[in-house]
Amino acid sequence: MRRFDIPRWLGRLTFLLGLLNLSANIFRKFQPVAHRIDKYLPTLINSTAFSTALFTSLVLILVARGLGRRKRRAWNITVLVLALNLISDIFRIHHHPIQILSNSILLVVLLLLRKEFYAISDPSTRNQPIYAFIIILSFTIIAGLLMIYYRHGHQLVGNPSFKNVFLTVIEGMIGVSGPVEFVNQRVSDTAEFSLATLGIFTIVIPLFLFFRRVTPLPKMTNEDVAVVRKLIKHDGEQDSLGYFATRRDKSVIWTPNKKAGIAYRVQGGVMLASGDPFGEYSLWADAIDLFLEEARLHAWTPAVMGASDRGGEVWVEHAGMTAFDIGDEAIIKVKDFTLEGRPMANVRQMVNRIKRKGYEAHTTRWVNLDEATKRELRSLAKKWRYGAPERGFSMSLDRFGSDIDDDCIITIAKVGNQIKGLLYFVPWSDDGLSLDRMQRERGTDAGINELLIVQTAEWAKENKIENISLNFAAFRSLFERAEKISAGPITRGSRNLIRLFSNFFQVESLYRFNAKFDPEWQTRYLVYPKATDVAKIGWAAIRAEQFIGSFRSKSLKN
Repeated sequence: MRRFDIPRWLGRLTFLLGLLNLSANIFRKFQPVAHRIDKYLPTLINSTAFSTALFTSLVLILVARGLGRRKRRAWNITVLVLALNLISDIFRIHHHPIQILSNSILLVVLLLLRKEFYAISDPSTRNQPIYAFIIILSFTIIAGLLMIYYRHGHQLVGNPSFKNVFLTVIEGMIGVSGPVEFVNQRVSDTAEFSLATLGIFTIVIPLFLFFRRVTPLPKMTNEDVAVVRKLIKHDGEQDSLGYFATRRDKSVIWTPNKKAGIAYRVQGGVMLASGDPFGEYSLWADAIDLFLEEARLHAWTPAVMGASDRGGEVWVEHAGMTAFDIGDEAIIKVKDFTLEGRPMANVRQMVNRIKRKGYEAHTTRWVNLDEATKRELRSLAKKWRYGAPERGFSMSLDRFGSDIDDDCIITIAKVGNQIKGLLYFVPWSDDGLSLDRMQRERGTDAGINELLIVQTAEWAKENKIENISLNFAAFRSLFERAEKISAGPITRGSRNLIRLFSNFFQVESLYRFNAKFDPEWQTRYLVYPKATDVAKIGWAAIRAEQFIGSFRSKSLKN
């Protein structure tokens, strides 16, 4: 086992030990000698020892993940809990020798390896105490039910219903006697005191999380947004995703002179950067060093979502990370774009057809629209979500039609005076556009998206725009390889598997739509430290994109 994996395995062992302690205190029958000892112990001591052991078992289960992530606070809590467990077991030393031995061994190992647990705590959120309360309350209710059924099951009067047992647990946690009766007062006092102690613990920990002072990660400020926009505005080699670094829900790592930086979000212990670093290329390595140091300080897993060839090469060479091809971005070369020729026949037919139905489109800068039109578009953009939340992280903004985005371009499709669809682009350097969203009214005629894109390309030619970045097509190269006669069974099997998911995620259909415009393909990469982190990073990316349930594309918002 590599030294780097030691905290992870200790976290897993701590979780298992918590389950062992919980089971030992609830399910294991006491030996006769233990009953004799209990008779001479005051109810207060006996109940406190039991409830303390029970609650510390739950705490071990809850902090195990933090321990596996090298968190110093988790180490402190685990050491304290193990010590309390050993103290509480003094009064039941004949009951759980395996439990006592395992607790002692883990405590000694943690003390010897204390330097492995150096990471500072993750910034807390205002919802964290609420989540903690829900989780702990659930655990303590289950533990209370198991305690009555299995620890005191033979000491109940009659055969109480589950409803009465549940009410006894809930009421006992707030210090009230429940409907369940026990064979004698001593057993009743023991159960009631144990439940009350669990209730106190359930309140104390969320209150501790609420009042503790943990500095949150700084989010993008107005000044940060202004600096990022300035850095990417005239950079001819800037990544097409550069403008999306200005999302307000991202944080940013700056070089000391603020000439370069990396936008990121922390999700589930993963420090996830989006796109390439921005700013002066010569300072990218410095920004990456600062990014990795921040990840090391918190024991976060560093990763990059949507790196380009240029950015991915820097991450791989400088940070020793690995890049994995996750798909391609479709880029229209405006000067070469034309509707003439056989390859564009489908697009040409769709555009002509929808024009005959009365649709027309025009493109303008957002800042040039009148206020009434802006209000209408903002309202429609929200309405056309049809109840679905706004999604995005690496390839879209977290806002639409904001006054700070005065360089954005919008293409609007209408029938008469009614707006039926829109494309919204952010600036990409001085001569490019990058698609943020593509939306349309539900039930509009087929071909509206083709009309919007063709109109944008025509406007771009007239306004010296050279590149238009469209949708991101996941696994595009796999689809192309699978269509060749030389494709093997593994390639075709992988394609068929993704095609199955395409019924829900629109992976293949988006690739087919992009390909109709004969674009140049820009490969995008997921950059990660080691293969064992890929699953965790992938899940973090899905959560960051807020796209659980369907695959996230750059502009699939129609």
